[in-house]
Amino acid sequence: MIELSFKDFYDQSYDDDSYCLYVMKNRLGNVLYVGVSTADVWSRWFGGTGHIPWSGTMLYGNSTIGEKIVNHLPDSWVWKIQLWTLKDCLTFCEMEVPDAAFKMTAGEYNDAVHNVEACMIRRLSPALNRHLNLNPGKDTTPKNKKEIEWEKFVEKMYREIFDKK
Repeated sequence: MIELSFKDFYDQSYDDDSYCLYVMKNRLGNVLYVGVSTADVWSRWFGGTGHIPWSGTMLYGNSTIGEKIVNHLPDSWVWKIQLWTLKDCLTFCEMEVPDAAFKMTAGEYNDAVHNVEACMIRRLSPALNRHLNLNPGKDTTPKNKKEIEWEKFVEKMYREIFDKK
């Protein structure tokens, strides 16, 4: 497992060691999101259907974690992302680690990655994961101006729709 700033991750300033799972933390060190990729973690974030795809002119959030990071730029560049190998995850989850000589098929690898994702979400209780998360943590990220304005707008719309007399 390695931990680096989100900017270093974006710049690909690390050696890819077949990472399959990522843990995103805010500036306070609280776990916001856990996710997996069975192909390439960086592309899962910045590829065409990733969390933060590049439109050609700007980055935009395409998921709850993507929106959170984009809304908090440039501050979120210093947030931390952990990259985990399957072996790291299996060890952390106290699951059986296959013998080094054991060769997994692509299907077995995909199944193993998705199984450890469920375990990691249960153990880390990330704030923004909803699927597989029975006890989500609290998002402690201080709200920025955009989020505050959005909440005011939603509250106003709620009142207009439901508080009619």
